[in-house]
Amino acid sequence: MTNTNLRLFAADMDGTLLDNDNAFNRRKFAEVIGILRRQQKKFVIATGNQTIRINKMFLPFDSDGQVISMVAENGAFVQNGQNLLHQSIIDPIKTKRIYDLLPTLNPRPTLVVFAGKDAAFAPTWQESVQVEGTRIFFAGTIDDFYPNWVPIKAFAEINVPIDKISLSWTNDSGQGFLDLLNSDPILSGLRSPISGFGAIDIVNKNADKASGLQLLAKELQIRPAEMAAFGDGLNDLEMLQYVGHPYIMPNSQDELKSYFNQDQYTVSDNNHDGVLDTILKLLDD
Repeated sequence: MTNTNLRLFAADMDGTLLDNDNAFNRRKFAEVIGILRRQQKKFVIATGNQTIRINKMFLPFDSDGQVISMVAENGAFVQNGQNLLHQSIIDPIKTKRIYDLLPTLNPRPTLVVFAGKDAAFAPTWQESVQVEGTRIFFAGTIDDFYPNWVPIKAFAEINVPIDKISLSWTNDSGQGFLDLLNSDPILSGLRSPISGFGAIDIVNKNADKASGLQLLAKELQIRPAEMAAFGDGLNDLEMLQYVGHPYIMPNSQDELKSYFNQDQYTVSDNNHDGVLDTILKLLDD
């Protein structure tokens, strides 16, 4: 498995680099980052998550930004180290259209978040936003993904550019909205990366993990053949097909597995450091 020609390693977070408890082996991750630093190679967090969550988890391992870069918000936000390369802003007219449409749907989404750089806005009409006295909070674990979210009652309260809209429905019943997304002329130019895990993210059509890696490749002068990528969901497929060395998790969706061979699996699943152990084998330090 050793490949010393690799110069960049890109990994999805949830279900890939992170275990089922949203944690990772910090000692082993530090070991990998140390090797990459010595070899002047790059590690890319490629995820649908916000930059604030990425920085909270991984910035302590690379405070000078020399090793870790990010393709965040499913490709809508690309950063090389600490330098912003690209942010794909959704047209405010389209954002407003979605904001107005969502509460009229039947069924309504149970989770709605309008996300921008280091900001997230949650309309208060949704089931996930609950009120206890003067306290407003999200039901479930959404605070882990949007730690700085704020409740809003009107579109005008969104005060930063939006690059991703996150939605989910009970029982995976968001197909009606996807049909609307594909048929409404005002919403042309938007897409929904397919995760296969019940979540729907809305981004610009030019935003995906592969296009984010392309921007980094140009900036860093690294060829796709010199890249390895790791994923577990269908929203990782374009990225995996872009790089020369794709690896999927044993815990990946069956549909994703249909695109890859057994020798393109990581050495173990996300609960057993599969990404990190595979990288260590590839580096053969």
